[in-house]
Amino acid sequence: MCKTEMQQKEDIEEVGRALYDKGLLVGTDGNISIRLSEQEVLITASGFCKGKLTADQITKVDMEGHVLEGKKPARDIRMHLAVYRECPEARAVVHAHPPVTTGYAMSEVSFEKVALPEVLFSLKGIAVTDYTTPTTIEVPREVSRVLREKPQSRTILLANHGALTISSNVYDAFYMMETLEMFMKADLVSRLLGTTRYLDSRQMDKVNRLIKGEDADSVAEVRYE
Repeated sequence: MCKTEMQQKEDIEEVGRALYDKGLLVGTDGNISIRLSEQEVLITASGFCKGKLTADQITKVDMEGHVLEGKKPARDIRMHLAVYRECPEARAVVHAHPPVTTGYAMSEVSFEKVALPEVLFSLKGIAVTDYTTPTTIEVPREVSRVLREKPQSRTILLANHGALTISSNVYDAFYMMETLEMFMKADLVSRLLGTTRYLDSRQMDKVNRLIKGEDADSVAEVRYE
């Protein structure tokens, strides 16, 4: 059953509270959006705490960013719209500043090598942007670029900024943000210990075959020369 617009707003409110309660954003940080239709998007309004959202703090815009109903939209609106243009199947975007993840975003990092299968299963890989000046046209252009380069990625680390997660529904995008922060914490511990075991090409191949729907036992029975 398709949800009503009010129910979609309630979903954004609930996800906002969960992000805030779990410390994945603070103050008035972050923004959340849901694509209602080909031409309509709900997005949190600018300057409000996501842990205390009310329905009138969620704005409806068109795909050009023009306000259809409500208050001034989040300053990062063009970043959300860029995602929807590059990923037509996307129906929700969560932008937050999880502390450990944001620490990684402030560092020179690469996730070409993977240590946890969950990064592929849940996050579909992690794309990393170059630095852009917040709220400027640079941001959506760079988000579009990394999505074109890594079209399978549904998680983006925004250099010196925070993170984006992209999904078919807003709750899943929230769960992805939780998973991202969990992975970053685990990765930090592993790096501190200096003994990170990255998946090799054979292990990566098995994980990717599972993602494509191959039977789990048949993947386990594969023998390599």
